[in-house]
Amino acid sequence: MGDIKITKKQFDKAYNSHTPNSWVMFAFKYFSKDTEKKNMALSNVLIFSLLGLFLLGFLGTIFNASRVFIEIATIGYAIILTVLVSFLLAAIFMNHRRLKKVAKILGISKEKYNRLATKFYG
Repeated sequence: MGDIKITKKQFDKAYNSHTPNSWVMFAFKYFSKDTEKKNMALSNVLIFSLLGLFLLGFLGTIFNASRVFIEIATIGYAIILTVLVSFLLAAIFMNHRRLKKVAKILGISKEKYNRLATKFYG
């Protein structure tokens, strides 16, 4: 990492010029792998809702439940999953674009940005 001559102060200034918006902060707070236990409630509700709807549709199919029952479970599952995935993908793309702007301000690549972020913030 010898070729990167950026100080922590320069890094912080560039980073703070493009802070994450509330959408990105919400997504990463509640749905990242580093989510704290106190913030797991929303994630758990969605996971158990998806799991429950999947099982209802699956078991309904196995036990020949009415077509309407299976459709309600399947459509509910598809709607929740589509909304969740769309929300999270949008947050990921917005965050990626933000980090590219910060890296551009610093005049470095995204890989070098990631190395600096690890160096300064572990």
